[in-house]
Amino acid sequence: MQQTAIATLLSPPTSPSELLERIRADYAENNYLWTGKLDVSLFSKDCRFTDPTLSFEGIDNYVTNVGNLVPVVEFLLGKEQSSQSKLLDISCNEEEGYVETRWNMIGDLNAIPWSPRIDVIGRTKFWYEATTNEEDKQHQAALQVYFYDEKWEIPAGLALLQFITPAGTIANSNAE
Repeated sequence: MQQTAIATLLSPPTSPSELLERIRADYAENNYLWTGKLDVSLFSKDCRFTDPTLSFEGIDNYVTNVGNLVPVVEFLLGKEQSSQSKLLDISCNEEEGYVETRWNMIGDLNAIPWSPRIDVIGRTKFWYEATTNEEDKQHQAALQVYFYDEKWEIPAGLALLQFITPAGTIANSNAE
């Protein structure tokens, strides 16, 4: 069974470019859209997480929610565990304080007889702010994500219908 929410000893990033690269790694190395494995040091303790189906506050709640969801996802993916978090684009807007990703979440639910495919394109803005760690004697400024804002390119209802329809029935984006 996969572990969830990386328990990291890493310090929070100290620059927007470091934040961007560590977010990139969560997609490329951790397949986090499927595994839930995030570098939790990137997020403030009270970070707000939103996506088209839910919203909650706190990195501890994220860890708990993912811990409850991952066994279900692993079961649905079946023995093949065929899933990927494709990072289509990543950029940083330092003026407004966010890293934005565009991604494609693809997974074959092989444990279901009709083998549906989840194929959703979305965007996430990781809104960040500078923080200081009072315990750090050097008081080095760090950046942490305080708002995780995820949107999908198709309505949530259509994305969820992919669970009960054969693979390829519903387009992954409204874009032409």
